[in-house]
Amino acid sequence: MTTPTGSRAALLHAAVQDLHGAKQLLAQRLPVIAGHARDTELVAILSEDGARAEAQAQRLRGTGVSMAGPANLWMDGILDDAERDTRSHQPGDILDIALVGAIRKAKAAEIVSTDTAVALARALDDIALLATLEDQHRADVATDGALARRLAALSHTRL
Repeated sequence: MTTPTGSRAALLHAAVQDLHGAKQLLAQRLPVIAGHARDTELVAILSEDGARAEAQAQRLRGTGVSMAGPANLWMDGILDDAERDTRSHQPGDILDIALVGAIRKAKAAEIVSTDTAVALARALDDIALLATLEDQHRADVATDGALARRLAALSHTRL
């Protein structure tokens, strides 16, 4: 049994650990998922996001927050679903559309989780950590936007 988190600072540390775990999983698993996509723009988005996730994880490690925390179950589950899509959908547009949806779920979870960490960092006046989190938030929102545009192009719809 774990000890309950009892302060905003401890909750912020747990949130950063969780985000770090998510970034590590994305860095490890997005290249494999990208390898199944056929749309070159989607491959580029996923590959760039995997590389960016590694850099973001490294930047989080540099904040001084201990990264010794539990595994990130939500990101692991989302990426499990994306990998299952690579085996259960027809390669081409069908799979690419499914992968966009799966990875957008990951981006949404990251964005919402980062919102919490940003609010806590702001409340605790942790300016350095806040800057890191806000930079990552902007990048995640931009990636989600790029994925939304690929979805529209792949499904031949307008945003």
